[in-house]
Amino acid sequence: MRKMTKGEMTKERIYTSAKELFYNQGYNATTIQQIADHSDTTLGSMTYHFATKDTFVARIFDDYLNSIHESLNKKLIGYKPINSFERHFYLTMVWYHYLLSDCNVKNFYYEISQNDSLYPFLHGKISDIYHDFVTDYNLRIRPIEFDALLIADFGARRELTRGFCEDKIKMPVEDFSILIISNTARCWGIPQKSIYRVGYEALLFFRNHDFSEIKLLI
Repeated sequence: MRKMTKGEMTKERIYTSAKELFYNQGYNATTIQQIADHSDTTLGSMTYHFATKDTFVARIFDDYLNSIHESLNKKLIGYKPINSFERHFYLTMVWYHYLLSDCNVKNFYYEISQNDSLYPFLHGKISDIYHDFVTDYNLRIRPIEFDALLIADFGARRELTRGFCEDKIKMPVEDFSILIISNTARCWGIPQKSIYRVGYEALLFFRNHDFSEIKLLI
């Protein structure tokens, strides 16, 4: 394994410090200066690697998403073939479980959902996934409709998540995850029978596999 350079080690130390502070005191209460102090580095050095707090958010969720994909890939070895919607359903179960089951992580997620820090990161990735839905199910959606549905789905996910974090939606995280992705599927016109079947299979898959190695922050 290649040895990390001094600059790379500094960057990782800053990144780890940011995640610890975000976890312990939230996103809004954490300042750039606090991250620099906590990581024992200068403000200039810190902003060289991470220009803004939103830069941390993009890296945190990119790592989080990659860790879920990696874990799913391992657990799906020898499993039946699944299409893009089925995979996304399985991923969503894990995604929301580790975002909403820990109070500190949930608070962090709630705060960034209010200022839309995640939107630029998620937009491109979700768009690609939904294009696969259209192909797999031969959905008749025009490009202009696709863009509108993408915006509607983002809005629905954001408001549902806020409602859950504010205790306006009272249900187990597993049920909430199924609600989120099922609502998405209905928006895109995926057959109801497929939604029910995949939801049941995704729930069983999630319950029968250990994903505890996945962390958003610490």
